[in-house]
Amino acid sequence: MTKIYLIVVALLATFVSQGQMLTPTVISSTGGFSSNANGSLSYTVGEMTMVQTFSANGNILTQGFQQPTDTNFLGLLDLTQDEFGSFVVYPNPAVDYTSFGFQFPEQGKVSVVLYNELGQKLADVYHTTYDVNAKTVQKLDVSQYASGLYFLSLNFISSKDGKERTMSKKFQVIS
Repeated sequence: MTKIYLIVVALLATFVSQGQMLTPTVISSTGGFSSNANGSLSYTVGEMTMVQTFSANGNILTQGFQQPTDTNFLGLLDLTQDEFGSFVVYPNPAVDYTSFGFQFPEQGKVSVVLYNELGQKLADVYHTTYDVNAKTVQKLDVSQYASGLYFLSLNFISSKDGKERTMSKKFQVIS
């Protein structure tokens, strides 16, 4: 009877241990992915102190966590629709760069301005005439800014009715 009990326990332990396997999931504050004819390279900067960075042939390897490709960013625009459009800042917090994206259901003029946490205007970041439902994503270099909180303010003026709408997003820079 003891032998049967041990065999049953061993079989159950085998099935349970296989059922506990997880696919790798990782998180990073910034990073990216690129590919060329020679292969692909994924790079990241995690939440830990960097010990050493290696580079060769234009490729950079640094310590951190795996970052998914930036193509997933466009999907965030669909998730954040409100009554007149969407505005997203990603990644947040940012190290060297952040990206912002927006989409609106009508034509108009768009401008984006960067402010510090005291409300002081730091830069006119982006200005364009916008076409209906175009998903627009722009990269913003924040490497020259000190660690702290910043705000991106998007101003949209509709060509249809002339109404002005403003959306602001807070993000953090880590240096």
